[in-house]
Amino acid sequence: MEGIISDDLDRLSQRPGANGPRPFYTKGTKVQIVRAERDDRTLWYITSDGARVIANKVELDGYSGLSAQDQAHFFICYRAQQNGIPIIEMADAPNKLFFANLPPSPNLTFRVNELLPEVWATGVTQVVSRLPESRKHVFVYIHGFDWEPGLKLDLVPQFVQSYFAHPDNSVANVLYFGWPSYGWRKKADDRSIGYGEQFTRNGLFEYFEVLSRKLKEAGKTLNLVVHSFGHQLLNGMVNPGEGHTIPTGIFENIFLMAPDITHLAVQEGGVQLRNMRRKFKGPHFHYNYTPLKQLAKNVHIYYDPSDYLLYVSSKQFNLNANTAQFDPRPDANGLTTDFRNLGSYGDEIFKKDPSLKLESGFHFYNVLDIIKESTGPDADPLYYGFEPNTDAAMARARTGDYGGINLLDTFWERHFLMSHHAYLFSCRPVVAHVLQRLAGIPAQPPVLEGEAPIV
Repeated sequence: MEGIISDDLDRLSQRPGANGPRPFYTKGTKVQIVRAERDDRTLWYITSDGARVIANKVELDGYSGLSAQDQAHFFICYRAQQNGIPIIEMADAPNKLFFANLPPSPNLTFRVNELLPEVWATGVTQVVSRLPESRKHVFVYIHGFDWEPGLKLDLVPQFVQSYFAHPDNSVANVLYFGWPSYGWRKKADDRSIGYGEQFTRNGLFEYFEVLSRKLKEAGKTLNLVVHSFGHQLLNGMVNPGEGHTIPTGIFENIFLMAPDITHLAVQEGGVQLRNMRRKFKGPHFHYNYTPLKQLAKNVHIYYDPSDYLLYVSSKQFNLNANTAQFDPRPDANGLTTDFRNLGSYGDEIFKKDPSLKLESGFHFYNVLDIIKESTGPDADPLYYGFEPNTDAAMARARTGDYGGINLLDTFWERHFLMSHHAYLFSCRPVVAHVLQRLAGIPAQPPVLEGEAPIV
């Protein structure tokens, strides 16, 4: 993979490799990155001439090594725009969709055009029809929460490289869905769910209905991938309110990656939970993922018990904003218990609590198990965004004690925690697992030693 050195290096940021010492790289130098390795939590890139360069001093070109056709994707803009330029600041979602080609031109202002369902669907279908028959799957990718109010286009090459550089890749194209996910979390849940409801009430599923139909006619499939806080938007999309319905059978598969939403969303019939910010904005929350089975043939949920960010998010509802510490006072009403995260607990709570009834038809996968059972090559951090996390406060949170979870930790250890949280679309074992689901290979549940069949 190609990279550009972003600063002049020294003995702290560049170390000799197997080929011995070499002159320090200077800002702007292009290098070829062949692999990566970690020294504790520090990530180092290994260049083609053997030097070890600290990762935060290298800007990777995630598209490098891919053909021109595999670099070309689409941006679906569910954000307000002015004269074709998406609005970066706080703004409501639009009542129509726009699009742009990816990657954007480095010399031109990023602009979007109105998306016309039939014309756009025909164009996407023609693009993917030029690929081999085995490249039959199109992804719609909904991103998660914005730390800063941007378009998050930097995620696209990471997602593309993770799948398109895999030797078993069957993905043809990625339609990157950008939405207004910014703002402070005190009100972000109300707003994000509302944007999802507006999406469906305004009939915007039609764009995907038309595309799905044309892809099927060409022997291709449309699949949905949602990451992290994007699941709040998704919840609103599939629960638009009385008098509105969602379509059927648009997607072949829906992949829910690190879903930042209450685990009770997969309870039979969903759940109605109190909104602690109701006096500011919005009604109580209705969470229900049952309709996802109407949207797709298969719904796959990937969760990770060691994802610290999702434990932080679980207690945003009773956050003491002055200290960033956990505030136990409203928790006496069971608030944290209700909002424990689907992305860090999966279906495990349902297995332990007989009073809960899990909605059937969802497929759950523990990422730690996938990684442990992987038979692929040794993990290369260049394509492997996952690192084990054994934080003691996080371990206590799994037993119901959230007192040690601290919002400020997500700032002090931002690079590590964000990289860990992004594992689901960059970790090679998970990518391989998703590709197997696309191929229709059933997941084999792990067989405990005591339950192994006698041969």
